[in-house]
Amino acid sequence: MSAEKSRFVVSSDWVQKQLGTPNFRVIDASWYLPAQKRNGAAEYAEGHIPGAVFFDQDAIADHSTGLPHSLPSPEFFASEMGKLGISETDVIVVYDGPGFFSAPRVWWMLRAMGAEKVYVLDGGLDGWKHEGLPLETESPRPEATTFTPRFRGRRVTSLTEMRDIVDNGSAQIIDARGAGRFTGEEPEPRAGMRSGHMPGARSLPAGSLSENGHLKDLDSLRSMMDEAGIDLTRPAVTSCGSGVTAAVVTLALESLGHTNNSLYDGSWSEWGGRDDTPIVTGPADAIEKPVHGPIKTRITQLEMTSPPRQSLPMPVNLHTALMRTQDIPLHYYRYLYRQIGKRWHWYNRLRMSDEELSALLHNDKICLTVLYVNGAPAGMFELNQIGDDLVELSYFGLFEHALGLGIGKWFLLQALYSAWQMNPKKVTVSTNTLDHPRALPLYQMMGFAPVSTSEAWIEPMSDAELLALAKRD
Repeated sequence: MSAEKSRFVVSSDWVQKQLGTPNFRVIDASWYLPAQKRNGAAEYAEGHIPGAVFFDQDAIADHSTGLPHSLPSPEFFASEMGKLGISETDVIVVYDGPGFFSAPRVWWMLRAMGAEKVYVLDGGLDGWKHEGLPLETESPRPEATTFTPRFRGRRVTSLTEMRDIVDNGSAQIIDARGAGRFTGEEPEPRAGMRSGHMPGARSLPAGSLSENGHLKDLDSLRSMMDEAGIDLTRPAVTSCGSGVTAAVVTLALESLGHTNNSLYDGSWSEWGGRDDTPIVTGPADAIEKPVHGPIKTRITQLEMTSPPRQSLPMPVNLHTALMRTQDIPLHYYRYLYRQIGKRWHWYNRLRMSDEELSALLHNDKICLTVLYVNGAPAGMFELNQIGDDLVELSYFGLFEHALGLGIGKWFLLQALYSAWQMNPKKVTVSTNTLDHPRALPLYQMMGFAPVSTSEAWIEPMSDAELLALAKRD
């Protein structure tokens, strides 16, 4: 069985079969550094894939930034694409000479501007020529069309955002430049540019992701990410010298299903060209090896003896719904439990058998409520009526995507309203040092008071357990 390839990469054979078909477009995006001693426009004139139009990365850019080939405005980009006869609904294949140098940049630009069906030619024009496939020298005269942009701003990181990321570590920084430029041992190709890398950055040279012009298979890409210390479950921002080869890493991330990423458009041309941005030299920080074994935590038990007196308005500009569940499917419960609790080491319910979990959830003393925001699940809370006088808030939490919506306090208040509707004399909750650091003060703000503390050991789930869980559900 052949190794699995990226869904964004197409073969020369496939491209050749599509040439001339309606709504199929080919773009020559060749661009080179001076040291490569190649000229994209000249090579295009000497011979290009039939029907291909030339995308000038220096011309189709924002020239007001003072930086090389910055991402242009959506309006200017759309105008230039229209002149090239390209619509956002077309099937578009982008190529460069060697395969994976400058083509992914235009692939990324098109996708950032709203095009969906965009691909990169595996092997590039060099591979196309090596296979003896047809070329033409005549420049096509495409009929002008309309490209309607739908700009996706989250795909682009600004200097201000990059400073925040360096300061707070909210995303992984992946540097696509060569290893020598990353460490500062090799000078930058642009005069006056400082050498080194951003604090906390990981090194993953763009050139290492392909071989002989062909993007490596998914298993190899995944292994390289792991070796570089890149966690595919965390946000990431890619960077390079001027924003071109960073897109090669972006392509690799997207190929592996990682969608929470953006590209720092200014890249080292901006960061290294300033004197007020922090720079470090040498290799990347050592990769922390995972520690295997139980995790010690301190548990705080809290209680409240009267209903909360405060009230909070429903969040504005959000469509929220609280749904008390009955006969919830086990796989859906585990999905909620895992998505909310994976950061806080919720493992107990995941280790239960179907029979154990079903019996628990069908206990009439258990009340589970799911929060939906704009139609999607966003959180849950679970109440356990222990006798006539006591209700326990067993689980409470939000999905990661809902943490920044400003609904945490409001949602907790809804959970407490539900608990006191059961007419207890006391409501309890517990939190521990593995929970969100704001959990304890939030409970106290809502009227809970600590009554006891204890210590416990938490056994993390192994990769084998998580794989078995995924197969079961």
